[in-house]
Amino acid sequence: MTAVKVGIVLPGRESVVDDGPYPANLASIARLAEDCGFDSVWAGESPLARSRMNPLLALTAAAAVTERIQLGTAVLMPLRPPVHLAHELACLDRISGGRLIAGIGSGFASPATEQEFANYGLDFATRLGRMRETVDICQALWKAQGQPVSYEGRHYRLKDAALLPNPAQPGGPPLWIAHSGPKMLQRTGRQFDGWMPTSTSPDKYGEGWNQVAAAREAAGRPGDAVTAAVYLSVAVDRTKQDAEDTLGSYFRAYYGLPLTTMRTTQGIFGGTADEVADRLRQYVDNGARHLILRLPTSELTEARYRTAVQRTAQELLPLLRAL
Repeated sequence: MTAVKVGIVLPGRESVVDDGPYPANLASIARLAEDCGFDSVWAGESPLARSRMNPLLALTAAAAVTERIQLGTAVLMPLRPPVHLAHELACLDRISGGRLIAGIGSGFASPATEQEFANYGLDFATRLGRMRETVDICQALWKAQGQPVSYEGRHYRLKDAALLPNPAQPGGPPLWIAHSGPKMLQRTGRQFDGWMPTSTSPDKYGEGWNQVAAAREAAGRPGDAVTAAVYLSVAVDRTKQDAEDTLGSYFRAYYGLPLTTMRTTQGIFGGTADEVADRLRQYVDNGARHLILRLPTSELTEARYRTAVQRTAQELLPLLRAL
């Protein structure tokens, strides 16, 4: 069986809320994650709706001070022109020595996100089509290795576009998708390199993964062509109630929403290390092989986050390594 990998999400939004040198310290937090034994660090994107640090800049800083840990976006939205995105990701892949994973999504449907797209001059209603064409263009440019590429789509057109530098990874960094809709599950199996939803339950995750795996097999791709990942929020504490209190405080500060509401759209779990590990084990039993963990804290401060990283590494990570 493939070993389970465990990554953590860098506190990009916390570094905006916290009044201090937090943003400049994201690189050292990534180094802390590497020293603690995590396999990957991740950065999300939302420039306006839920403002945070630019994920590609945060991961560039992380790449400069780490050697082993993988660097992932969770997730990028279709806000950039495809050629611009392909160039940024290729450069970051070279800077990191081929450690990049490009997680992408289309943006959560909400009034704030719709306005975010509008402020970029983009139609929110066309985001899925633009995301699909962006993926096609990125893959074509990376595979061409500096040779001219032309493309004719509904939203984007290229004529003799030759992109350099080439990514460090042949064919470009792996592209992971966060969507769980039936059409996107089929497309994930046919085209993408990983699946990373914010699944609310292990059973729902397993249902989606089975559809991805069936589409991958039907497309004639090998069994390891798509990585099964999942993005979850977990809090480890002395008691389940202490963890629940932390989660409640975090999501009120982060989203301005109660925990009960957030649990309708995201996988969120708290408790002792044993309780959290048991819940995550259920995702692994349903196929997950890369656990991406956001670590909520009772206060959006750097000190609290560093404590959460260390505690998770000491108490939870050994249990996950044993899965």
